[in-house]
Amino acid sequence: MTAWVLSRPFKVYMAVPDEDLTKQALERVEKEGREPGLGEVIWHELDLKDPRTAKESAERFISRETRLDILINNAAQITDLGNPQMNVDGIQNNMAINYLGPFVFTRTLLPLLESTASLEGADVRIVNVGSDGHKDVRYLDYGSKKGWNHEFRWSLLPTMSRYKYSKLAVHLWTNDLARHLSTEKFKVMVLIVHPGAILSDGAIRSLKTLPYPPFWIWLLGLSMHPQTRGAYTSVFAACAPRDNPEISHGAYIFPPNVAVVQAPAALNEDKQRQLKDFTEELLQNIGV
Repeated sequence: MTAWVLSRPFKVYMAVPDEDLTKQALERVEKEGREPGLGEVIWHELDLKDPRTAKESAERFISRETRLDILINNAAQITDLGNPQMNVDGIQNNMAINYLGPFVFTRTLLPLLESTASLEGADVRIVNVGSDGHKDVRYLDYGSKKGWNHEFRWSLLPTMSRYKYSKLAVHLWTNDLARHLSTEKFKVMVLIVHPGAILSDGAIRSLKTLPYPPFWIWLLGLSMHPQTRGAYTSVFAACAPRDNPEISHGAYIFPPNVAVVQAPAALNEDKQRQLKDFTEELLQNIGV
């Protein structure tokens, strides 16, 4: 995605904890070659494990920019060494990084997004990166910390089940957010995408935490796509014209850039409300 945006006159903030990740992406693009004077990528520090730092990061962004046209939330922590790692509030990192942090980051940026949407000619969008793995989730307790920290020990692949559970939370949140924003005067378009099975740099870093990483990288490389394809649905959702038949408020975009139906669990308004209510209760308790 970085290469694509740098071929256009966009200013892009890469929100990651480590500035080196931004530098590596830019070095890769420079090696591939691009014309001078076009896109610009700036590192913006963001650590999603702690909702406090997610909020602080969004506030720093608001202090430096007066508009935000596109927000793409693509956090995807998968591996956890076989044992769930916890954040400072006793929440599994999968849920903290993949759902709770992006929720806080987006909620804090929402006034800026809405004010941008009020500008003439603006086309403001929130694109959340979900996973079609959300369709496999059968455990649906999103109303308690115990539920959020469910370990899926009965699962054949507990680590992957925890990841899918966190991504179903992203789908539930996205659908609730889309419904809420559909009533706003200055409409911010909300979409969710499935990137496909992508062997990204982040996936490789996660695989290196497992025993015998070369084996896992080789095995998954047989069935996963290169990371250049991982941005296709995100770029499409962010930039395709609104009159494209696949683009609509609340749409779920699936490779190769078509709108498909989410699992019934993701569309369940009671579960959306359960997740939202507990999220707000948790954040209130920690002062965020």
